[in-house]
Amino acid sequence: MSGKMITIKIEDIYQEILDGKRKKFPSGTWSEDVNNELAKRITRYLIESILLWDIQDICKNWNEKFIKKMRLKTVLAKYHSSPYKMLADAYPGLLKEWELKMAPLNFWTREKGLEALKWTIEEKEQLTEKEILEVYSIKWIVEHKLASPCHMFFKGSPYMMINSLYLGKFKEWQFQCVPKHFWTKEKGLEALKWTIEEKEQLSEEQLLQIYSQSWIKEKSLFVPCRKFWRSNHYAMLNDIYPNRFSKNMLKGYK
Repeated sequence: MSGKMITIKIEDIYQEILDGKRKKFPSGTWSEDVNNELAKRITRYLIESILLWDIQDICKNWNEKFIKKMRLKTVLAKYHSSPYKMLADAYPGLLKEWELKMAPLNFWTREKGLEALKWTIEEKEQLTEKEILEVYSIKWIVEHKLASPCHMFFKGSPYMMINSLYLGKFKEWQFQCVPKHFWTKEKGLEALKWTIEEKEQLSEEQLLQIYSQSWIKEKSLFVPCRKFWRSNHYAMLNDIYPNRFSKNMLKGYK
């Protein structure tokens, strides 16, 4: 069978294999496949015409076992048994390797983990700093297929991972989701002092104007305030600056 005939009929041949009318592709099909053009057509035919998959389906199900189940072991062999290379050849730039549910064995390194995190934040999700603080958590790490490098190289700590990427940019307490048992009284005071003096750089006058229960919540400090000062934000502030301010000096104290 000539290359031209195979090219014209390759999808039909594959359909016959799936239907049980053929056992395999004709001899020489893949050795004569210049630039993997037939392999790419078969991959696209499988995904678009047979499976009707969207990107989420591909991420979840595209793996070596599935490809072999779909009678494409010989096609996969052209890509050195790499499901990702097979997919990327048919759809250049569609997905990053780590977006597939099953990344290749020994794929992850510390550097690749940070590259994947940076790409996910800045390119895929395009998160602002505020959005990072709102959504970044172990759950987010898992959803974006980054649990393996987080566990392997950062002791399972999302904060350790993001701090390695953006060194010193965020404090752990700024995130909406902090680890269980993270807060202590000392950490609460450290966080409040840092927020006032370093992050916000508030003057005494500004502090007296804006310091309130709602401000505490906005700065993600409500949990330690409630836990160690019974939700009394004045008492919390007074522990940092003893007797410096009276209650009636605070505009937001009732």
